[in-house]
Amino acid sequence: MFEASQWYVFVGASVALVAVPGPAVAFIVARSVADGRRAGCVTASGICLGNLIHAIAAAWGVSALIASSRWALDGVRYAGAAYLIYLGVLGLLGSRKNSQGLGVKQVRSGRSDFLRGILVALLNPKVILFLLAFLPQFVDPTRGEVSMQLLVLGMAFVGIGWLGDSAWALLSGSLAGAVSKAAPSRWLAVLSALFFIALGVLTVFSGLD
Repeated sequence: MFEASQWYVFVGASVALVAVPGPAVAFIVARSVADGRRAGCVTASGICLGNLIHAIAAAWGVSALIASSRWALDGVRYAGAAYLIYLGVLGLLGSRKNSQGLGVKQVRSGRSDFLRGILVALLNPKVILFLLAFLPQFVDPTRGEVSMQLLVLGMAFVGIGWLGDSAWALLSGSLAGAVSKAAPSRWLAVLSALFFIALGVLTVFSGLD
């Protein structure tokens, strides 16, 4: 389906793009800092599944329909921003309860981190636009069905992204573990929550251009 040279170029370009941190990486780092490497890795896996859904949608033409409507893209963007702000507010409320001695630090379940990762990925319209712009550059209609080529390329890109995201989770979680010895965990949770809120606000005003 793909020539070796073409495949090498695609993998190289994918690695280069994944190496540049984006909103998803910022979210993973924040989760790793707040609750450790495991939380970050589980979140990265959730984001991977969300991106895989985007890749399948791109291969089947669903993403093109969404991208053709500015209203639909803005709807996804605002929903994603609202969700990030919601997570931040939730984190602030949780840290306040802990500071008042109302209970020990709440540790989110792996399922919760996984589901939140999926939502963060699905509610990012820039992923839709990126896949529609990037993947077709490596498609050759003379070498088979276009949708299947897009699907294979999308799955490969998502897999490379998952490896990169997991590396960020492990690195940031390890560094946070060292920092937490000198800083109370409550303040790390507060900073993480404020970061979510700031990321949500930036998403609102960043636009899609």
